[in-house]
Amino acid sequence: MELRQLKYFVKSAEYLNFSEAAKHLFITQSTLSQQIKQLEFELGFALFIRNSRHIILTEAGEEFLPFAMRTIQDAEDGVQRLYDLQHVKAGTLHVGVTYSLSTVLTEGVLEFMKRYPGIKLEICYKTVNELLELLRNRRLDFVLSYKPLADIPEIDAMPMFENALAVVVNREHPLADKKKVKLCELQQYQLVLPAAGLQARMMLDRLMEKMDFELTSHVELNETNILLQLVAHSGYATILSSSAVFGNNRFKSIVLDEPGNVMEASLLRLKGTYQKASAKEFISILLNTDAVKRRLINWFD
Repeated sequence: MELRQLKYFVKSAEYLNFSEAAKHLFITQSTLSQQIKQLEFELGFALFIRNSRHIILTEAGEEFLPFAMRTIQDAEDGVQRLYDLQHVKAGTLHVGVTYSLSTVLTEGVLEFMKRYPGIKLEICYKTVNELLELLRNRRLDFVLSYKPLADIPEIDAMPMFENALAVVVNREHPLADKKKVKLCELQQYQLVLPAAGLQARMMLDRLMEKMDFELTSHVELNETNILLQLVAHSGYATILSSSAVFGNNRFKSIVLDEPGNVMEASLLRLKGTYQKASAKEFISILLNTDAVKRRLINWFD
């Protein structure tokens, strides 16, 4: 049994299609099929049920899959330790970031690239639920996000700073002169809101559970940058974390004056897994950036 065969098996189980798996492995379908058959012969069990279009894991395949994945991960962790012995001179660091915290990342990325030019950074922007799934599957080294509203046993959350939801408008909006605003006051204004799945929306929905009214939005978007573009060029208001526009003079973020409106920006990591030296260095750099330190002092402009 070879590590390569285990990788082929895991990729085939991921796509349940030999053609798609072979494409992502950069090998021919016939090579993949031959290696899977050889692995099955060595194990003495069929791992897949095959038909003309798709493949399905057998009971044996389902039982064997987590062990194969763990073996591959252990081997990759071993390789990573060798990279670490080179004083963080090589390797790849996979970072996940939620849309609302993208403004926190730039300074840290630039400093890390300057200090460690041999490390390749792969940065993924998605919703928190999508990023957590990638983290569980070890496709990310850590995630920069607000702490999930519910505890997740396998995830370790390292606090960075506290933040809050804010009403975000352009500088000409009637609300721009206010220092605080309550949710009930927003009923008279036109709103564009983050879509379901974004953390700002999940937090807003939690606050709205206590209200006896609803907020009506004209547009709901799962892309924060487009949402802000709408606000910048119209009379619409939106509700986002104040970090989403921190330091951006085009917008005014106004305190959303509601009890329980506190969000904890955190670094999320999978418990019990090996942490790369490059990840430790990146986190150290990030925590010492002005982008993070300023947020410890003041949430709102």
